[in-house]
Amino acid sequence: MKDVVKELNKRKAIQSIDLGALRMLATSYEMYLQSTQIMLEEGPIVMIKYEKAANPAQNIATKNYAQVMKIMTEYGLTVKSRSTISSMKTADTESSPLDAFLKGSKKRKIEKR
Repeated sequence: MKDVVKELNKRKAIQSIDLGALRMLATSYEMYLQSTQIMLEEGPIVMIKYEKAANPAQNIATKNYAQVMKIMTEYGLTVKSRSTISSMKTADTESSPLDAFLKGSKKRKIEKR
């Protein structure tokens, strides 16, 4: 988790208001790891009241995995979300035809004076 916070700080993509979301990320990730470990030890099928049933840890793992991925995507911590954020930054820094036109018209106005 420390690496995640360092990376977000390096990108200047985090503020103190984000600490709650990062705490949720850490908690959900820990719950995912714990429930996955239980699944690995007990298996996907367990006996509940003399009947075979899906391991309840599977539901916990699935819900927490979804939460982790949602938060990671929001903060650009997945490959796809990083590329989307990068392309948005690139688009912001490049001049569009409209920007070029507007810059050209400003220069013309200055030259006329």
